[in-house]
Amino acid sequence: MKKITLLITLFLLTFSAEAQVVASQNFDVSLGWTSSATGWARRITGGAPACATFAGAGMARFNSYDLATGSSARLTSPAITFTGATYRVKFKMYRDSGYPTAADRVRLYYNTTGLAGGTLLGTVNRSMSLAPIVTTAGWYSYAFDIPGNLTGTGYVHFLGTGAYGNNIFIDEVTIETIQPNDAEMNAVNVNSIIMGGTTAVTGTIRNFGASPITSVDVNWQVDGGTVYTQSLTGLNIASGATYDFTHADSWSPTPGLYALNVFVSNINNGSVDADATNDAITKSISVASNSTARFPLYEKFSSATCAPCATFNTTYFSPFYNAGTNNDNFALINYQVNWPGTGDPYYTLETGTRVQYYGVSGAPTLYVDSNEGTNFNTAALQSDLDTAVTKPSYFILDATRTLNGTEMTVDINTIPYITGTYKIYAAVVEKVTTGNISPSSPNGETSFKNVMMKMLPDAQGTVVNFTYDVPTNHSLTVDLLDTFVEDYEDLDVVVFIQNAQTKAIMQSQYAPNTLSTNQFDAAAKIKVYPNPSNGIVKIASETPVNVVVTDISGKVVFTMNEATNDTQMNLSSLQKGIYLAKITGEGIQQTQKIVLK
Repeated sequence: MKKITLLITLFLLTFSAEAQVVASQNFDVSLGWTSSATGWARRITGGAPACATFAGAGMARFNSYDLATGSSARLTSPAITFTGATYRVKFKMYRDSGYPTAADRVRLYYNTTGLAGGTLLGTVNRSMSLAPIVTTAGWYSYAFDIPGNLTGTGYVHFLGTGAYGNNIFIDEVTIETIQPNDAEMNAVNVNSIIMGGTTAVTGTIRNFGASPITSVDVNWQVDGGTVYTQSLTGLNIASGATYDFTHADSWSPTPGLYALNVFVSNINNGSVDADATNDAITKSISVASNSTARFPLYEKFSSATCAPCATFNTTYFSPFYNAGTNNDNFALINYQVNWPGTGDPYYTLETGTRVQYYGVSGAPTLYVDSNEGTNFNTAALQSDLDTAVTKPSYFILDATRTLNGTEMTVDINTIPYITGTYKIYAAVVEKVTTGNISPSSPNGETSFKNVMMKMLPDAQGTVVNFTYDVPTNHSLTVDLLDTFVEDYEDLDVVVFIQNAQTKAIMQSQYAPNTLSTNQFDAAAKIKVYPNPSNGIVKIASETPVNVVVTDISGKVVFTMNEATNDTQMNLSSLQKGIYLAKITGEGIQQTQKIVLK
């Protein structure tokens, strides 16, 4: 149950100067291929699932997210002239984990008429869980041979068929002659974020040539430095087959940001490699100095006028959200969208920016750490959360908020364990709203949770160049006077860190209120110093106090009783990061933050 919205666009066929490529399609400009029915369109960014193009300015999308199960449409090439050789069709396709049992798929055909049918060359499902099975969401290379020695005019077409799951995206289609020798570096299987220590350099080679690969050199280097070469001999990689390798030389990096280049050479004892453009992959690798617990971010796009939203929220999401302590296990932002019809009265332009950023095309849509999670199934919602919390984060994120009249100030502290450029976002949400119940087309919902009112400074976020182990602080202020806020005592603030290019959520947190005025008066009598520190912390107090130190997950890591003036606490055995010290005594109860660097 998903709501349909809009999207239309186009494609282009270009002919390569390289002799072996007879036709190619990169979808960067306009629609040059023919769609037999509604379904195929050009997109510059992907939604449901959120993804970027594989390369260039465009990609093709089959709208299996909105079309009814069984809907299909062909995307057919212009006439291609074949000149007496064997040919192969190569393309990239995005695979994702949303709606894992939905068999949204493309089937690739060749014929001489340009109409439906022909010779089936191969089938690829969108879902990672369906054939061919993959373990990580992302772009994958596929290639299918056209049988026989072709002469004359022919056509290839993709038949997209939907199962009401997520959308299908393809990119970089080429039709080319099959050469005797062509080794492709198909994948580098080193994670984009790794911990320091010894790391195996692993990857996958694909044989795109007609002849078997019997030997090949596999090489890797970091940041243009020393090249490590391993000669693989005694192989028998058949045409179209793949070969997984682990390089004999491992990598032992220190924390930082690196460019890992992995490439093949010297195929079949020095035979000419027909396509040098697919020999290498360079992958950006962040080596982390540490890791910490993840607090997932849920971003929900919903509306007071959307009937499927009422079903999703009332029957599935609310029971999941309220189950046990789930509402304390993740941060929630509810973006109220401006459809169907007049949409939700609490829609803002900043919500529109997030809609465009993710490429959201229907409501309800739920993202769990930027991954599609719109499951009309409470058990599946719980499973996604259980999976999300097991993934490590590489940012300590802590924030506080202060409301002075209608002015909200959010102070954000981070300790990054990786180096790189990311964005910090902050969103003011109202915990419960009722004023946006639509009088014209109500969907039956009587209240809405964590509705986004304002982003600080805006929906573009704040770009930060992080360096591992170097703390950062940002203070953001906004006046909420002109927002939809119903009750200023019912506000919360969600802060999060996101990779702007991949859209990956790195960490999130709620920002609690700072101490009230009378608490500040009591706190003035007690001091924890130095702060930040290297682990040796002292308590300054006029009366004895008890101290309980916890990490950000709430785990107790240190206790001390009857601490007084200049009592020393040795926290040097703890990992660097942010901790909370709960200090209690006669007439005293307060919490102070301790930063270990």
